Amino acid sequence: MPIHESEAVVLRRYPFSEADLVVVFFTRDFGKVRAAASGAKRTKSRLGGALEPLNHVRLRFFLKEGADLGRVTECETLSAYLGRRPSPELLYAFSYLAEIIHELVEENNPNIPLFRLLLATLEASAGAVPRPLLLRYFELWTLRLSGFLPNYDYCSACGRYVKEDGFYAEPEGGLGRCRDCARERGLRVRPEAARLLGKISEQSPAQFASLPVAALDARDLERLTQRLLELHLEKKLRSYAFVKRLEDAR
Repeated sequence: MPIHESEAVVLRRYPFSEADLVVVFFTRDFGKVRAAASGAKRTKSRLGGALEPLNHVRLRFFLKEGADLGRVTECETLSAYLGRRPSPELLYAFSYLAEIIHELVEENNPNIPLFRLLLATLEASAGAVPRPLLLRYFELWTLRLSGFLPNYDYCSACGRYVKEDGFYAEPEGGLGRCRDCARERGLRVRPEAARLLGKISEQSPAQFASLPVAALDARDLERLTQRLLELHLEKKLRSYAFVKRLEDAR
């Protein structure tokens, strides 16, 4: 039985038996991996503490060729991003990141750029509640790395450069049109929101999250990313409703 080793982020876990857990990892080298952790629910287990959600770990596991479920042999915590007493805001925001990855990443199919993006986003939070723009950064880059972010630099109808003037997006067709060609049909993305789209390639997660942005422009990006994610996942992400509810309450 081959043994594998990789950095990983714990996405979720659930009971497998009275003492065992099944853990879903996003690994650097193998993509999404499901593995049983024997005895992890026991108080004195050496694995239990390392398997907390959103921990960055070094993982060793067995996985037979063609098997759906592996077995954890060792797991060492490298970073615990939620900490010991996470706030509800941080917990739901990180759960949202984990849900996006869980839904988009294929099992046993590595995506190293996406793994780096997740770690960089978790690092940028630095124990605080992620700012809304940090979530937009993660959404946009996740869509781009997965091949789901259309090129909105130019009007799909006339070829006009639209980043300075804004555009109207038609997510279902992967189109972005200027005001004249769209005739105000589609999702409106205002000029500043359109310029922010271009900045995800120029800024680190922390830099992008700290950019000044008006509420209406932030809302444009949110509507666009949520529609694109919903379109390609064919469902709404459940955790985002809780993120929004807590944001609106602040």
